[in-house]
Amino acid sequence: MFHARLLVSVLLALALSACGSFVPPPEPTPARGLGKPTATPTPRATRTPTRTPTPPPAVQALYLTLTPTATPTPVLPTPTPTPYPGLIQLGKPARVIARTGLNVREAPSPSAQRLGNFPPNAVVTVTEGPVEAEGYIWWKVDNQYGLAGWVAGGDGEDVWLTGELGEKRPVNRPVRLGDVVQVTTANGRNLSIRYEPGVRGLLIKRVVAGTHLQVIDGPVILDNVRWWKVQRADGLVGWAAEGSKRERWLSPLE
Repeated sequence: MFHARLLVSVLLALALSACGSFVPPPEPTPARGLGKPTATPTPRATRTPTRTPTPPPAVQALYLTLTPTATPTPVLPTPTPTPYPGLIQLGKPARVIARTGLNVREAPSPSAQRLGNFPPNAVVTVTEGPVEAEGYIWWKVDNQYGLAGWVAGGDGEDVWLTGELGEKRPVNRPVRLGDVVQVTTANGRNLSIRYEPGVRGLLIKRVVAGTHLQVIDGPVILDNVRWWKVQRADGLVGWAAEGSKRERWLSPLE
């Protein structure tokens, strides 16, 4: 009996000892500053950049080795001034516009020896000048037929020689082979064209003043007149008299 009570006492002591030593687990304490849990955003997929294609080696070499060449600055030609009408130039033709023609002299002086005369409308070639002397502007000219010398081209106010030729004009000088001439008969008279030179030559046709003819042969001197074989643009061919002692019937065009 005693042993049974002792056993119960021991068991009861063990039970109380076990109950006194039990410590419940601590409750979790939420962290300070943290509220309700926030949903974590789902990360978006990062877009991978497209790879730039690498050009072939030959193209790379071209771009790497090709050096741009500097573009040279173009050199503009020096503009040549256009001469104004009437300007006389060396080596160029000029026309006599003095009403009485121009005297040709050995030197640029009115007292120099006179060599001849250029008639009005004559065309000459300028070879020297200008020279200003004794109140005149002098030019040395040549008509290419043996007459050359100094002429007064003007006096500072009046002009007697010009570089503006204009249309060809009849000139009062002797006809030469190869000239283009104009019929310059006066008072409405016509000029006879004949089959042969001389007043007895058979008449072909009469042409009016102002007609242009090409001199193709001659001269032949008959009846104290110089005769020239001439041709018109339409094919008319024959002989015509140059003129009399008082009149000129054929005048060269210059």
